[in-house]
Amino acid sequence: MTTRIGLVSDSHDTFCKDWPSVLATLTDAFAGVDAILHCGDISTVSVLDALTGIAPVHATRSEGDPPADPPRLQDGPVVVDIGGHRIGLAFSRPAGFDDVEVVVFGGTHAASIEDVDGIPWVNPGSPSLAEQRTVAVLTLAPGASPTAEIVALP
Repeated sequence: MTTRIGLVSDSHDTFCKDWPSVLATLTDAFAGVDAILHCGDISTVSVLDALTGIAPVHATRSEGDPPADPPRLQDGPVVVDIGGHRIGLAFSRPAGFDDVEVVVFGGTHAASIEDVDGIPWVNPGSPSLAEQRTVAVLTLAPGASPTAEIVALP
């Protein structure tokens, strides 16, 4: 079974001038995903509450985020298992993870996908505080390599 996961970081709802509009674009970008991973800098847990209306959410926190509230908001880096797929999740670029299929991190507001020793490392960028607002969608399928796509937001 193919699993699609929405990836987001650096949403900064309290610093964003029009968070309801950003949330609407996230809802469109993540239509049909099976889960959402948030890489920190949420500002408030209301971001996670809103994203849970789209799909189940797992998040790691940055230093400025609310206290950890496991399992949905954790101190990171952490390994998240979604449908039998192990995904490394961190706020900023981690030193590395053991035995994961993908590493997802944020903190830079700049989207990127790179191959590190055969493992995709994905930074979804920021949907609110970036010159080019972005998120990413990760696709995991049995017997196939993980693929990620950066999604530019309007």
